Amino acid sequence: MNLLTITEDRSLGEKFEEYFEEVHTCSIEDVKIDADMEGVSSYVNGGRVDDYDALFIRPTSKAITFTRIFLESIMECEIKSVIDGTSYYIIAKKPYLFKVLSEKGVPVPKTFVVSSDKSIANIHHKIDGDIVCKKFEGFSRKDIMKTDDHEDIKAFSESLKHGKNYMLVQKFVDGDVYDCLYIDGDIISTKVTGDSWRKSPNRDGCSEKYHKTPSEIAGIVEGAAEAIGSKFCSVRIVGNKVVDMHMNPDVERFRKVSGKNAFEKISNMLKPEEENKNGGEK
Repeated sequence: MNLLTITEDRSLGEKFEEYFEEVHTCSIEDVKIDADMEGVSSYVNGGRVDDYDALFIRPTSKAITFTRIFLESIMECEIKSVIDGTSYYIIAKKPYLFKVLSEKGVPVPKTFVVSSDKSIANIHHKIDGDIVCKKFEGFSRKDIMKTDDHEDIKAFSESLKHGKNYMLVQKFVDGDVYDCLYIDGDIISTKVTGDSWRKSPNRDGCSEKYHKTPSEIAGIVEGAAEAIGSKFCSVRIVGNKVVDMHMNPDVERFRKVSGKNAFEKISNMLKPEEENKNGGEK
């Protein structure tokens, strides 16, 4: 089998080389999409994407829209991908993500979307206690703040412009923090300590260590992945609520912290069941 990896980290493809006959790595900027009377086709470095057997893609926020179009263009191909266009769109568009999770019965914090500073007038009446405000521009998170003061929220929202950016307002959740990598029913989880509402692990005083996934947390992770129709994603859980999900998890980080071979698990997900039964031959 041959694998196409689309990522800005060119060394990432090397992690899969022992599991596939050929691994070709490129950037999303190398992908071209052509539409004609026969449909839509995607190409990379002069060759067709559907000539590959499997696809691992780690999207970047700067190419969200193009990546979604690309993923939709290969939906009719036989290539197996870690991500599909529908799940990717849901998880990238945060207001829609939390709407879907809530409708599917996945526990999430009370969440509201603010598109302009005029929209925050009654927020403090809707959420009591500490609030986490996340400011987005397009699909990228630009800033974050925790407060219980309405004036802070008002000041934080002053730069919002309807149609250009928006703010996600969530009730702050306290409790144990788990970052979970979900791979087709398998879960690798780390327990995060420090100022985790704002910071990523291994940055600015926030740390993590491998932790066996508690059964309750595993059930929430599986429910979140099923709600958006994804077999590959990361889920952050605080207490017993999903506070965020991502389609571009740092797989190497999870491997280093847990000691678990996440790349082998991803490779098995991308291979036909029959090949895995035969010992995972290339």
